[in-house]
Amino acid sequence: MNLGAIAEVAIGIIFVWIVLSLTIIQIQEWITTLLDKRAHDMEEAIHEMLANPNLKAQFYDHPIIRGLTAKKRRAPSITDPWYYRYPLIRGFTRERRKLPSYIPSQQFALTLFDIAMTAGTESSLIQQGILKLRDDIEKDRNLSPNNAIIVELNLLAELARSAAATEAGTALTQKTLDLLKTEAHQFVDKLKVKYPGLKLEGEMELVIREEIDKALKEAERLKREIDRVVKSQPKADLRTSLGKLRRGVAALSVISPEVNQTMNALLLNVEEYVTTGETNLAKARKGVETWFNDSMDRVSGTFKRYSQTMALLIGLAVALILNVDSIDLTLYLWREPSVRQALAENAAMFELSQQDIADNPAEALQEFRNQFVGLSLPLGWGITNFEAQALADGSCRLFPREEQTFGIRIFTSTRCLVPPQSNNQMNLVLKLGGIFITALAARQGAPFWFDILKRVVNLRGTGANPAEKDGK
Repeated sequence: MNLGAIAEVAIGIIFVWIVLSLTIIQIQEWITTLLDKRAHDMEEAIHEMLANPNLKAQFYDHPIIRGLTAKKRRAPSITDPWYYRYPLIRGFTRERRKLPSYIPSQQFALTLFDIAMTAGTESSLIQQGILKLRDDIEKDRNLSPNNAIIVELNLLAELARSAAATEAGTALTQKTLDLLKTEAHQFVDKLKVKYPGLKLEGEMELVIREEIDKALKEAERLKREIDRVVKSQPKADLRTSLGKLRRGVAALSVISPEVNQTMNALLLNVEEYVTTGETNLAKARKGVETWFNDSMDRVSGTFKRYSQTMALLIGLAVALILNVDSIDLTLYLWREPSVRQALAENAAMFELSQQDIADNPAEALQEFRNQFVGLSLPLGWGITNFEAQALADGSCRLFPREEQTFGIRIFTSTRCLVPPQSNNQMNLVLKLGGIFITALAARQGAPFWFDILKRVVNLRGTGANPAEKDGK
């Protein structure tokens, strides 16, 4: 058995698989970015953790989280709402808030603590109602919200956040709360004064007025219930941050019982587990960070399975379109020693680390493609016009017999889709099998096959690359 020839064929096949893998990585990254898949998966995970859509909206609107995106808010537009009603225009112009695709655990813990410490204030409850109104307006396709409305709702939410951050029990607290309620009640009227050219439709104006009034009443109701719950809790030392946090967690039992239960478990006997030089709040924050990291591990696992499935589907599509048939390619390299030897020599002199592949897959793809310059491989499809008699004699058959050739007839025309060097040794089952093998191989990823490539090159007898020897 000629082991050298087998190794050369393997090198050629692996080279093709690496190129296809890098192509899949690029396409997959474009699709993932377009769909914003990572950000939406994280949003769903945080929604499950907080178990309340209002809390989730408050979390994502927090300055710490909002600062993780480079999205800048646009200046309000006063274009008539009817202009944005048409789907084509709305698809190009309607602005959506960009969500972060990555949130560090420290930022998550700090944001959650800040929300929890103000959870018992009426201003925080009003803020949740305003953010819910904003999100509902953006998602409702029956409405045509002007950008100015969204901007002003964001400003009103900022005022609510400032009011919630003031020290409870001071005169300033009541003043800011009264100001917040006044601004909320007069929101529509002041919006019309500030933007004279803005025309609010009757349905939009009615929705805003009703929802703001509903948010204010709901905040008052929840505030009364929270006060009742907090009074029934053991008295906490409000001079410490941990005491304020425990009071806020108790208030969360009204808004989100699931978060309240989780936070209580994380804060249980936290004082007893504090080590030397560590504060109670720092220990509590570490517990929340661990909770977040564990949840993100599950998100990463889900995204990995999604990525593997997408890579397989993209690999099938690319291999089918480009006719990257591993079975046919293997037979061709076995029959053409000059081609496989040229590829083996290129592989022996090829210098590119796995880190380079991971950091810049586009440049790595070009480097690998350069190795095929001047080589003729059985890739791609050709369209051949046949005479009617030739088709009748079997010049284009899915399952050819002797003296017939493999091909895929394009509907009922005389045109036939044929691979390079088509013959009667190929049929539809073998072709689809070879393409499926290619897709499965490409799904493993370029770094995996690059490592295998180096081992096969060494097995062939060329040894390690000189650059690698010098680096050791």
